[in-house]
Amino acid sequence: MSEVTSGWFDARIVTGAHPAGLLPPTDADSIATHLERYALSGALVSSMASWLHDPIAGNAEASAVARTLAHRGVRACWTAVPATPGELDSLTTLVDRAIDNGVAAFRIHPLSHGYSPGLLTDLYAALQPHHLPLCIDSAELGWSDLSSIAAAYPELPIVVSNLGYRKLRELWAALTAHANLHVDLVDFASHQGIEWLAANGLADRLLFATGLGVRDPGESIARLAWSGVDDPTVRLVGSLNAGRLFSAGGAV
Repeated sequence: MSEVTSGWFDARIVTGAHPAGLLPPTDADSIATHLERYALSGALVSSMASWLHDPIAGNAEASAVARTLAHRGVRACWTAVPATPGELDSLTTLVDRAIDNGVAAFRIHPLSHGYSPGLLTDLYAALQPHHLPLCIDSAELGWSDLSSIAAAYPELPIVVSNLGYRKLRELWAALTAHANLHVDLVDFASHQGIEWLAANGLADRLLFATGLGVRDPGESIARLAWSGVDDPTVRLVGSLNAGRLFSAGGAV
């Protein structure tokens, strides 16, 4: 399998331990093993703590893993929340600090963190000029909110993750309406969804990602490796799209 997956970039890894998860904690060593096992070129890593515990302090964990594995092409993905006293003074300053630290993308969890995505307009505005992608799990906000953000910030790359099953109709409407929307392969459970999007000219919106730390990586690996798309399309989804999206601040 490593020959098949060689050079792919994993666009979603979560470092840390889920309190209710059945998977072991994901740390720098286990990520390094994952990269080695499948001959991956790198990965985008966010923090479990930023999702489930401390959104801002958890970013330091993602950056620590990225620094440790920088030689393996690992980049950090930070989490943002609305600016509030005592937690975060300025989203613009947070983005500036992220750029200084070589962060490759941001992630938001509006549902989990209990706020409206409309409270993050400063974040979207700060990310857009730098083309730093915004990553969002599909369960964290509705399609209408997602479309509103994509329309208001057309130069902001947005990556939807954890799509689930029977979502291709909604996904198709969003992808065709907004050229800045993308989707990764974490829980991309629609039958032959990769083949269908590729056949309709949207392979450049697909990103290989495993969700290591919250999902079994075998799901996404098998989904792309055993898909019916040709080798150039596999390379596009496996690495080239990620190279285009996550290159801000440094090479993937």
